[in-house]
Amino acid sequence: MNALRHLGLAAAAFAAALLSNGGARALVGGAPASGEVAAHAVLIVSTRGASCTGTVLAPDLVLTAAHCVAPKADYAVAIVGSGAPKLVPAARIAVHPRFDADQFQTRRPTPDLAVIKLAEPLPARFHPARLATAEGLPEKGARFLLAGYGTTAPGAEKTAGTLRTLTLPAIGTTGGIMVRLSPEEGEAGACTGDSGGPAFRDGVVAGVMGWATGPGGTRGCGGVTGVTLVSLHRDWITATARSLGSPLGE
Repeated sequence: MNALRHLGLAAAAFAAALLSNGGARALVGGAPASGEVAAHAVLIVSTRGASCTGTVLAPDLVLTAAHCVAPKADYAVAIVGSGAPKLVPAARIAVHPRFDADQFQTRRPTPDLAVIKLAEPLPARFHPARLATAEGLPEKGARFLLAGYGTTAPGAEKTAGTLRTLTLPAIGTTGGIMVRLSPEEGEAGACTGDSGGPAFRDGVVAGVMGWATGPGGTRGCGGVTGVTLVSLHRDWITATARSLGSPLGE
């Protein structure tokens, strides 16, 4: 079975989940995304069976988490919704040079960022998002709007495939490059498949989702969500977009 066939099966599975679970909530505690947010976020699938979320930077360029696309595989953006899913294959992938795949074991955060150059432009309904330019780390309590195509709980694959959003406050930072977000009460946050998705602040993309824990630091979802701040790496993102032939519009 060829790579596109594998990718097509993955996209079809997500589309089926969306059609049969219209009321399910992606992100733990999430709500349906607005049209404005949906125009900036895409679903990423791969031949290794994993999925992630990405942010549109240009018609043929997507920002996501490095750990989503670092493993050897074929990747594509899956356009899901009405009708059969459409695949837009990745042509090239650039991973941040300082990303360390062992960071989850060492607990030493590195820039979990990657840029995907697509083989063709996305459909016209997608529009580039603006990246944050503010320097420094966000203050405690700063609110971020997360967007992702992930599940409501680990292993709950049938809840994936539809874009949802969730607003969470910052509770601190890690390593000078990442902000930690956590609900003020209950369980809420990123889950499987949300990695790579945008974290908006004041209408611009301030970060990229990278990891999540369960309540009290346990394994799972709904506790703390870790987000890599993009303003600290904007120069790399801008230079990479230019090198891939898709310079950013700002």
